[in-house]
Amino acid sequence: MLAPMEDVTDTAFRELVLHNTRPGNLDVVFTEFTSTDGLCHPRGRDNVARRLVVSDTERQLLKDKGVKIVAQIWGNNPDKYFEAVRFLDENYDFDGIDINMGCPVRNVVSHGSCSALIDHEPLASEIIKAAREATSLPVSVKTRIGFKKVDTERWMNFLLRQPLDGIILHGRIQKQMSKGEADWDEIAKASAIRDEVAPDVPIIGNGDVFSLEDIQERCYLYKTDGVMIGRGIF
Repeated sequence: MLAPMEDVTDTAFRELVLHNTRPGNLDVVFTEFTSTDGLCHPRGRDNVARRLVVSDTERQLLKDKGVKIVAQIWGNNPDKYFEAVRFLDENYDFDGIDINMGCPVRNVVSHGSCSALIDHEPLASEIIKAAREATSLPVSVKTRIGFKKVDTERWMNFLLRQPLDGIILHGRIQKQMSKGEADWDEIAKASAIRDEVAPDVPIIGNGDVFSLEDIQERCYLYKTDGVMIGRGIF
């Protein structure tokens, strides 16, 4: 998977990556982060729509190479999640919806969105259920191993009991931002919990992946079903 990256993974960048990808080496790409508040606002919708553009040439490459495209959304209001996901379902041609519960940026977290939801299970549950009810598309969550501290066991046990079709797990806590090494032992712990709680839910590992060899090694050693590459794509 190619990670969603702010001001990076627009249709032009995704097309560049797709053009240079051998068939079979890439399965899923993501849009930039898109605000549910923006999608639910009459004027805001036009402002955030650029994040959801898929050009005709990118669409053809997606088809030719068998790659899926997922819209990633963020916010903290379950009602707006329902409205936004319903709007995406009815007006776009995405293959899935991903809920951002991992972005560590402070001004986003201070509003109770993204990785802040790691410490707010009731709200996270409402958001997931709202998204699930609004679409028949697969719904996943991209998140981290904790907020201010590593909390993989508690957080994964919670997420794996939600109506999700996949979990993408970045091996850092919010406090680390992008610093330090990603903790793949905690990602392996999440895979083990998955095996016990929800064996059919894929776990995708994310963090410090830089090559195809890294991908194969991480999947084998840490028992993930796949790998997401972010900054490593550069």
